[in-house]
Amino acid sequence: MSSSVTNRIVQCSIATASGGETNYPAKFQPPSFSTVTFRSDRSNDHASSEVSSSSRRGLMCSIATLPCLLPLTHIFGSLRANANAMLPPGGDEYVRIKEELKKVLSKGKAAGVLRLVFHDAGTFEIDHDAGGMNGSIVYELERPENAGLKKSVKVLQKAKTQIDAIHPVSWADVIAVAGAEAIEVCGGPTIQVSLGRHDSLGADPEGKLPEETLDASGLKRCFQKKGFSTQELVALSGAHTLGSKGFGSPTSFDNSYYKVLLEKPPTPSGGMSTMIGLPSDHALVEDDECLRWIKKYADDENMFFEDFKNAYVKLVNSGVKWSSL
Repeated sequence: MSSSVTNRIVQCSIATASGGETNYPAKFQPPSFSTVTFRSDRSNDHASSEVSSSSRRGLMCSIATLPCLLPLTHIFGSLRANANAMLPPGGDEYVRIKEELKKVLSKGKAAGVLRLVFHDAGTFEIDHDAGGMNGSIVYELERPENAGLKKSVKVLQKAKTQIDAIHPVSWADVIAVAGAEAIEVCGGPTIQVSLGRHDSLGADPEGKLPEETLDASGLKRCFQKKGFSTQELVALSGAHTLGSKGFGSPTSFDNSYYKVLLEKPPTPSGGMSTMIGLPSDHALVEDDECLRWIKKYADDENMFFEDFKNAYVKLVNSGVKWSSL
């Protein structure tokens, strides 16, 4: 039996679908995949109406391969669909957020805003894949450990309202950028964070924040569950240099926290009350590994700034569900 056959192409395109959500950082985005084309090899001979046997075999091989390849379109398409849209800092939206935050932030409000960051992101735990920087703090303001944070939320609400009028932004993004801005306003390092965090639709589980009475071993275990090393624990603890805990000036972000901790006994500075810090602050000095980093940061403020900056970015990326592409 013969038939007139034109050039035939069997084409299998590996999808590059978009959309969906992801839990992993942008640097792990799967690559885009090119179109895979299977082509039957038929000579362009108009005098023959028969398809050559070799051409038929090539075509049949291509068709026979499809059942194996088609599932890959689903697999690779799903991977691409789960790629995230973590937006790097520096774009128009990032600049707009910073500009609005500058209008409402001051040195006196910086400590409360920074505490808001820690209490939102601090609920994350690796094993449970829950909590993290997701804006859930706005549902958790009645909890005892979050006492006083309503004021900070109200401060940021003013900026968020203005930003939302132009382009909606998540609470998680606003809080993450606000914490970085609070540090910079008080003389600390400039920290840039990515945008694209999804907000939670409810409160995170209770009991996930580090307790103020933990000893050094307990603190290290707690931070390990959240993916942080001992060095990062000590660096992030330096945020207590802001506020009314007695570590240096309450509105200056510097390495006074570590210098005061090394005093025996610690004495208040900056005209603060006689109660310096939390029990967990002083527990760090009793641990040799923590003490090693305390001494380094007390001697080198630039090292502290750099390590704090890196740990802060890691903190505000903890447990994040990034917006879809």
